[in-house]
Amino acid sequence: MTLEKVHVTEHIHLSAIQTDKFKTGVLTLTLPFPADRRSMVFNSILPDVLRRGTERYPDMASLNRRLDELYASCVELRHTQIGNHLALILSAEVLDDAFVTDGCSVLDGVIEVMAQMLLHPRMTDGCFDTDIVEQEKRFKRDALRSVVNNTRALASIRLSEMMFRENDTVPTLEEREKGLEEVNGKTLADFWRSLLASAPLEVFYVGSLSTAEVAQKLLAFFGEWHTKPSLPITLPTAEPSTAYLSKTEPMPVSQGKLAMGFRTGVTVGTENDLYYTALLLNEIFGGSPASKLFLNVRERMSLCYYCSSSYNQYNGILSVSAGIESSNRDVAEKAILGQLEDIRAGKISDVEFRAAKTSLENAYRQIYDNPFELQSFYGNRQLFGITETIEHCRQKLNAVTKDAVVELAKKVIHDTVFFIEGTKNGAKEDENE
Repeated sequence: MTLEKVHVTEHIHLSAIQTDKFKTGVLTLTLPFPADRRSMVFNSILPDVLRRGTERYPDMASLNRRLDELYASCVELRHTQIGNHLALILSAEVLDDAFVTDGCSVLDGVIEVMAQMLLHPRMTDGCFDTDIVEQEKRFKRDALRSVVNNTRALASIRLSEMMFRENDTVPTLEEREKGLEEVNGKTLADFWRSLLASAPLEVFYVGSLSTAEVAQKLLAFFGEWHTKPSLPITLPTAEPSTAYLSKTEPMPVSQGKLAMGFRTGVTVGTENDLYYTALLLNEIFGGSPASKLFLNVRERMSLCYYCSSSYNQYNGILSVSAGIESSNRDVAEKAILGQLEDIRAGKISDVEFRAAKTSLENAYRQIYDNPFELQSFYGNRQLFGITETIEHCRQKLNAVTKDAVVELAKKVIHDTVFFIEGTKNGAKEDENE
């Protein structure tokens, strides 16, 4: 599979993989822009409003009917944060034109629907419908408040808020809810217009059509896109370390939730290929069932219901999540840090090292089996001009040495802890949530 890139127009960029391996094709439209707290709030609700209707399809029922006519195609709108950038994303899964026997182009129809959603949403006097905006605000507010019912997710969110407390791109849950007060039909429409006027359109396609054919179709439906992008897209940067901070929040639940934050200083796109060293470090530490945290802290010491680590390639943060008995908080925290100290001391067996590499190699291989995985891998990297192929990544991963993992582990900084202290013995709670 070969990735091709073309400029459909000056500000519409297409990346495509032509393949007949899949019966369904994937088309993703991404509008990236720099993150700030206000934009994060507006971008979180904009997809929900855009999917409520367009000029040609005035409600969700008519939109769904049209997609059903297109061989039950699916179009989703979502928002996300990628490093220091936010993104509005429209993604479609469509029956590949190679499998359509009636001579019509399903992709043409789906692109038309996507253009309607993005460029021609349902509006009244230049504003989004007030009732729709208020409904979506209420749903969003309820969703923010419901996070408290998932203590594992809540602990992770609180840890992130603490680690980004000196960064104005990450609002707290409370700030997100308060920020919804500013959202109305007019202010959201103004945000939508400013986004169209200043963000480039990054398109990614996986399917049997040639890059030239897809570019032609995009030009037919998005040729009116006359944006003049003024929002710079910059490489991810590692979040700097802050003073050590630890917080405990008691809650009437039976299981304590421990979240620990570490800073590696390494992101995707980092020079000297340290990114691949960070991937291996996380895998050995707590990223798989063969990791030190799982085998030692969870299995051998029996200190946790679950215990794992994750690595964010866009900000360099390594975080640990564990469900424990609240009375075991100190010993569990000490045991987790002890596993990192073992790595720093070079206590990585050949079996552990090989298992970590094999796990990551298999993850890279599996990307080829799913068009959405291909889009996720290549699409985000394309935003930052990172051109490495999957095979290049595998080669660089295999070149990482055990000594390199040890040296990076020595530079990792632990500066944040958030703990939900369970105060209700015997409370019903899913220990594997």
